[in-house]
Amino acid sequence: MKTSLPKRFLAAALLCSFAAHAQVHLPLPNAFRSDVQKVVADFPSQFASLRGDVLITNPQTVEYASLLQLDKAEECVITKYSSNSKPIYSLQAVMLRTESFAEAEKKYKWIFAQLKGLNVKYVVDQYTLRGTYEAPAEERKFTTSTLALANPPEALQKLRLEVSMQFEFPEWKVALNVFEKEKDDEEAEGSDD
Repeated sequence: MKTSLPKRFLAAALLCSFAAHAQVHLPLPNAFRSDVQKVVADFPSQFASLRGDVLITNPQTVEYASLLQLDKAEECVITKYSSNSKPIYSLQAVMLRTESFAEAEKKYKWIFAQLKGLNVKYVVDQYTLRGTYEAPAEERKFTTSTLALANPPEALQKLRLEVSMQFEFPEWKVALNVFEKEKDDEEAEGSDD
């Protein structure tokens, strides 16, 4: 009995160690995707629960601090645009500023990959983001990839998410823009190439 007792303790210790180690490596929820879910949920109310203090007021726009800073974003603002019929709001998040094209391209591709196929919940249903990846090229100073929900409810029909990569001397800027797009100026978006 004395020789089997240490073996039992060793086996139990190894089992506990393995279980604890396995728990540490469980996939963690993606904070960026979770933040995008919050933005989409607040889109129909013109980001009302995300709008913070007024930062800048211009004749055609008002810029607000965003109460939600998207995970990995360097800055995040909400802009109100004056319109003839009603105000239009958009949320812009600068995700990266860098002098390295390769680093900017990697971040641009990562953001698009996080968004494409993302199921967002609205009320009780889920809707999937669809879009076509536009590959950036260093000689082009501006690239965008736009996503929209497949078969969205009426409240989300005009929702667009745009990942952009733009050269603003002396650096590349990668950003996410969430905005309302009128139907009459829609291109062939929402495809799944």
